[in-house]
Amino acid sequence: MLHLSSCALGGAQIKNNMKTLHNILLGALTLMAVACGSDSKGGDPVVEPRPTTPTALKTVHLGLSNAEIANPERGFYNLLETNSTDPVTLQALKKIRNDGKTLVQLVYYLPEYRTSDLAESFITKVEADLDRVREVGMKAILRFAYTSDQNGSDAPMSSILRHLDQIKPILHHKVGVIACVQAGFIGAWGEWYYSSNHLNNTTAYNQVISKWLEVLPEERCVQVRTPKYKQDFVGNSNPLTLETAFKNTPIARIGHHNDAFMTDDTNMGTYQNVDKDKRYVAQDALYVPLGGETTKPSGAKMASGKEALAEIQTLHWSFLNDGYYKPLLDNWKTGGYLNQMKKLLGYRLYVSKAEFSEQNAPGSDLVLNLTMGNAGTASMYNARPAVIVLVQEGTNSEYEAVSGIDLRTIQPETTTTFKLTFKLPSTIAEGKYKVMMWLPDGNNELKNMPAYAVQLANNNVWNSATGYNNLGISINIVKSKDAKAGTSSITFVKKK
Repeated sequence: MLHLSSCALGGAQIKNNMKTLHNILLGALTLMAVACGSDSKGGDPVVEPRPTTPTALKTVHLGLSNAEIANPERGFYNLLETNSTDPVTLQALKKIRNDGKTLVQLVYYLPEYRTSDLAESFITKVEADLDRVREVGMKAILRFAYTSDQNGSDAPMSSILRHLDQIKPILHHKVGVIACVQAGFIGAWGEWYYSSNHLNNTTAYNQVISKWLEVLPEERCVQVRTPKYKQDFVGNSNPLTLETAFKNTPIARIGHHNDAFMTDDTNMGTYQNVDKDKRYVAQDALYVPLGGETTKPSGAKMASGKEALAEIQTLHWSFLNDGYYKPLLDNWKTGGYLNQMKKLLGYRLYVSKAEFSEQNAPGSDLVLNLTMGNAGTASMYNARPAVIVLVQEGTNSEYEAVSGIDLRTIQPETTTTFKLTFKLPSTIAEGKYKVMMWLPDGNNELKNMPAYAVQLANNNVWNSATGYNNLGISINIVKSKDAKAGTSSITFVKKK
């Protein structure tokens, strides 16, 4: 410390000392300025962190495919009628599958069981039929009935309810290969007309629907023949919305089948108030399956292919029988409209753009923003996971993470950007990785079967051997002392 006494110093010395003091004070002020971030207690300076810059993202754009794609649970289907004893043959199923179809409708006629329990042999037969459906990589639309004759006999309600109880175990055991079911049982063809047991009324209809919802696994829908049947059951005419869809509630589990498509203005009574009913179905079918077939038109005029395609797009159809009614279907071939239907029916998902963090480190977060669209006529109606798979170049080691994307929310003619963040394992090997999108079946028995995975409608992405879609993205994973620890709750785990 410098002590000053003016009585002991001459003027010049005082001047020099004052200059020295000035310099000391100036230095002190400078130090104070540097330490302006110090706390009030006079501690060390607080160093403000430098502003962080967002992770730099690389962008790739993917081209759209114009090809027909045989994806699960959509498109054209064939109908196979069977009975309680004759098996659905592998040959018949392979023929349908080789024609580029992934759906078959199985209609079981059970006249001998109108007033008795189903035989155990029939239960075994249905199980074996569905095993063969699985063997060829297809899914089934199920319906049960007692007669195919307009003047034939159906069964009393007590038999119907008992038979539904009896098939419940099969429905649960084989749910993976069941796309959906149709209410059936009442009347000729199970279409709820001409009931010999006087079951063509709202009370009976509601009993059958209620029983189906009880015995059917909650992840599957039951289709009814007209929108009125659903409206009567749920007690209102409000169609589904995103807020009410995809829940274990009656309104979210009842879909529609129209077996008189484009036959006349009302589709043979399918619609009562045509405009109102079609608006209802158009909204409802964004969340539940709509399908069916045409039949012989009630008038002389046949609907054109252009009109049929427009209706399919407006009402959001997922599947259509291309085996009946042939003259009308042949008419739709004119101008290539039947081929357009084959390509567009149901969902047709694609990725248009991907943004991603190219440089990454073990234990850090991988950023992946995917813009996805749907060029099809309908949304996906059964849930399935959207999995991101990292495949290491050179070793083919794989890591997978379930993204949380609900593919059912990607509606026709829309695009949605999903902003995703995944935590990389701290133990992941350094190297270069390709990024794949895997859309497997939601059922564990089918998950690893490529035939049940969804192919994106993009060019040069599909690997039929794995069921993966290659997004054309490569990332680098390299250790870095500057890398931030990942915070995402979605983590990659080693697959192989």
